[in-house]
Amino acid sequence: MMGWGFLLTGLLAAMIPGLACAQDSTQELLDAPIATVADRVILMSEWEAQITLLAMQNKRDINDPMIRDSLAPAILEQMINDELILIQAERDTLLKVTQDEINQALEEHINSLRGQFKTEEEYQSELAREGLTERELRLRYRRDVKNQLLKQKLIQRKLGEVAISNGEVREFFATYKDSLPIQPEGIKLAHILIPVEASDKTVETTRAQITQILGKIENGLDFADAARQYSQDMTAETGGDLGWFGHGDMVPAFENAAFALVPGQVSGVVRTRYGFHLIKCLEKSADKVHASHILLTLAPTAADSTATYQLADSIATAARDSADYCLLAQTYSKDEESQKNCGELGWYPVAEMFPEFKQALADAKIGDIVGPVSTQFGWHILRVLDRRSEHGLTLKDDWDAIKEMARREKTGRVVSDWIEGIRAETYVDIRPQREHERLTP
Repeated sequence: MMGWGFLLTGLLAAMIPGLACAQDSTQELLDAPIATVADRVILMSEWEAQITLLAMQNKRDINDPMIRDSLAPAILEQMINDELILIQAERDTLLKVTQDEINQALEEHINSLRGQFKTEEEYQSELAREGLTERELRLRYRRDVKNQLLKQKLIQRKLGEVAISNGEVREFFATYKDSLPIQPEGIKLAHILIPVEASDKTVETTRAQITQILGKIENGLDFADAARQYSQDMTAETGGDLGWFGHGDMVPAFENAAFALVPGQVSGVVRTRYGFHLIKCLEKSADKVHASHILLTLAPTAADSTATYQLADSIATAARDSADYCLLAQTYSKDEESQKNCGELGWYPVAEMFPEFKQALADAKIGDIVGPVSTQFGWHILRVLDRRSEHGLTLKDDWDAIKEMARREKTGRVVSDWIEGIRAETYVDIRPQREHERLTP
């Protein structure tokens, strides 16, 4: 509902228990190449990770040989196609990806990953269990993000060339109407999102605490000892040591402050979305910094949570009392994507909604204001814009949906032909099946 664009498979795969289980006798096999595309090698370990991830995403048993056999070849073909598209994108001198775009995309993906956990503590615990820090996660997948952005820009430009006429929509429907899916029960929603955040009072209290710590350091307290005593980051036990990092490896505010320091210097108070930091530069080269830090997080207090609910409840009451819902959404909602469109989220299959939404909206009618409803993202004030029952598609009632299906079908053909053209000009070698059958349970 609140995510963005493409799926960075590796970023999610890094958090799957057992996905990096290639150890001992299977390590050499998993690190062997399964395919070569031009001068690029696809490893068995990468292929295995993709198979496992797709199975988990679709709630399918990866240990079932039939399921595995149905997934594996298609995934390998998609990985080869991805490499072919990337090669083409890198050759295109007009395609550019900026550092800001990479930082934003990486930030959004990490936020999406974080959102899969109920609390920040669970997220950090899982990172620790996988032997990762968030900085290492960023470092590991920064190149993947850049590559995904390049491919996305190339594909978007290609798709921009695809147009669909009314005649093509009717022809598509006439051809496929007997096989088009039944449309599930759906609901069209708008929402106002009020996330549970630290209040101004909590922010100022935390700022005062870290300012006091800075004073103690300026009066002689060793920075590493202060980190061990006060920092709420998992690096506290090592004196806050973050190791070496380069441009783009940290969030911008932190990075800018760190690179502005000289070895031995301690920064002033630096705020990021994680909280308040003190940063010490330990070493510095032309393009990297070795630093340590102290972090005090900005966790909402119980009083903050209560105040957020009360605000959400007052907004819901105003909406029910005929206040302008669009104006309320534009004024209060923190969901930037929907805020500009009066909070509108579009259509959702009822069966696929958040369980909290599904329960709250079970008896809601068109025009009803429902909430506040709590999810991992905060409090939502929902407005039911429309509802539709399960039904078969018709041109009269579902023109837009059918047009989108027709556009996708045509786009698929265009992209497939395009990729085949690239493949015909590129060296592609796939290892025989017998060489990797041993990985199958």
